[in-house]
Amino acid sequence: CGRAECPICYEKWASKEARKIEHRLKQWKSSGRVIHLVLSVPQNMWYEDFKKLRRKSYVIAKRVKFLGGSCIFHPFRQLENTKQWYFSPHFHMIGYGWIKNVAENFEESGWVVKNLGVRKNVFATAMYQLSHAGIHKKYHTVTWFGHLAYNKLKVVPELEEGDKCPICGAKLTRLIWVGDDKCPIPEVEGQYFLDPGGWVENYGIWS
Repeated sequence: CGRAECPICYEKWASKEARKIEHRLKQWKSSGRVIHLVLSVPQNMWYEDFKKLRRKSYVIAKRVKFLGGSCIFHPFRQLENTKQWYFSPHFHMIGYGWIKNVAENFEESGWVVKNLGVRKNVFATAMYQLSHAGIHKKYHTVTWFGHLAYNKLKVVPELEEGDKCPICGAKLTRLIWVGDDKCPIPEVEGQYFLDPGGWVENYGIWS
């Protein structure tokens, strides 16, 4: 189904969104390198309206000289020793900037800003953040702001090559099983290489 809230498809959704993030970041003509920023919400603001909170995170990011990028909200953090999740709202931002005035910002606003540095693999960073991001039916999981906001940066659409066979490179097509025995594909989702006998191409008439 490709939905973010699906326990089976969420990884495919995260991978697709991570590719979009990587592509958009590459489109901005900057001499700098992509960095990863984490903004933790002060405890006295934990239960404020989410839209106002997200807008405030943009303001704080710009205050510490983050020029713009993607924003992903995480409502929880995980304890390293017990792996238990606990409520601790924060925002992950992937984009451009030269971070300054972090201590001064904390004294003024109470927001903790952590610069995790340059990202060698933007896709992997985005994929990991999306894998446990906060999902809400009323709000977008990924938003853009600053110099990379939708009204500031026009992006050339990424070409979709489509699914291809990893062996011969041909375009994949839907098949249906018409063999005499039980369908040989296991019920567990995965990639399998099978004998072509017993399979015919599905032209959309039967499913």
